[in-house]
Amino acid sequence: MRGRWTLAVLLCTLALLGRGVAARQTAKPAQPRADAELPPLSWTCPMHPEILEDKKGSCPICKMDLVPIRLDSVWTCATRPLAVVQSGPGRCPIDGTALVQVTAAISWGCPGSGEESVSPGTCPDGSPMQKKYASRAHGNHNPQHGGLFFMAADNIHHLEGAYLPSGVFRMYFYDEFTKPQTLAAMKDITAKLIVKDARTGKDATYALVRSGRYLQATIGKLPLPAEMYANVKFAAGGKDNRFDFTFPAYSKEPHGTPTATMTNAAPSASPAAPAAATNAPAAPASPAVPSGAEGSSGIDAALVTLPIPDTVPEMLAQLRTRTEQIKQFIDKGSFASIYVPAFQAKDLALALEAHKSELPAERRRLAEPAFSKLVRSAWLLDAFGDIGNKQQISSAYTKFVEAANDIQSAFPPQR
Repeated sequence: MRGRWTLAVLLCTLALLGRGVAARQTAKPAQPRADAELPPLSWTCPMHPEILEDKKGSCPICKMDLVPIRLDSVWTCATRPLAVVQSGPGRCPIDGTALVQVTAAISWGCPGSGEESVSPGTCPDGSPMQKKYASRAHGNHNPQHGGLFFMAADNIHHLEGAYLPSGVFRMYFYDEFTKPQTLAAMKDITAKLIVKDARTGKDATYALVRSGRYLQATIGKLPLPAEMYANVKFAAGGKDNRFDFTFPAYSKEPHGTPTATMTNAAPSASPAAPAAATNAPAAPASPAVPSGAEGSSGIDAALVTLPIPDTVPEMLAQLRTRTEQIKQFIDKGSFASIYVPAFQAKDLALALEAHKSELPAERRRLAEPAFSKLVRSAWLLDAFGDIGNKQQISSAYTKFVEAANDIQSAFPPQR
């Protein structure tokens, strides 16, 4: 956020209000959407696209008027974002790799006209406006080299750590559009890697050495899952940014076999099967599916969103399930996936809050602050999950569990 609207301000706001006044600018991936169903209208700042609101207003950074925008999650080639666009998973026709989900801005326009609309319409010649897709900052948090992808607390720098079968740890750097950092931008970045020896329990520190657009160090082959963390300075004299990595397996570069010859970059529209309704709210960029957790479809079953149940006992049961899923992701180091069960739990808490009038006064006094505490903790888990700091994630999870337990205690067992 250009160094002025820091994550600390965001988290302070979330702690006070339970929602992001200056939420990041992208939508967490939703289920595939039919073209006839428009994504919701949001409002963003022309100068600070990381700002996203659900109504008109002014930018909290520069005070400019917010402008309307529609964001949606689409599937595209990891190596050529938005060159191919589909509404569901598949293979990239350019290089054969699996498609990834990204968040894109959608608009409509007429051939030969520079004007764009946030809603479909008709051109002067009577033809329908053409749908267009545009990349968004933070819209693509997918690993580019088979590693683990994180965003820095400044909301600008992004990095990916990869642990290769050769025993080399390699760190790649990107801007907010997931484009590799330039060599000029790399010159002030320094980092060191701290690895704990599973046999002795002692820490070993490795300086990461620059090689072109990445830093690397040979750390040898460690027992898997391999845990380590990096302290990274993005500017000379800057403060350390900590990123925790847990590698369940060695990182592998994406590869595939081209399935077709591309003659142009026009987005395709491959329909997907209808998906179940989701109650997960919009928020940033699609996570990498944790290695080893995928089902036959390639999607982690724990990331599949479910509708809110109709009864209180079912809601409480799902809340327990989501709480355990968050713990499993933390234990595995799959931090980028935490937001899904966290936001699902938030929605469950809000649904349960609608039933608080059914509680006796003493139980209602226990439940009311717990609802707000869980909502705040869910947002914190989302923010810290993107950053990849395990200590902050664990602290937020402790508060989340406390809130979830209070909610469970407030509602008497029902038979």
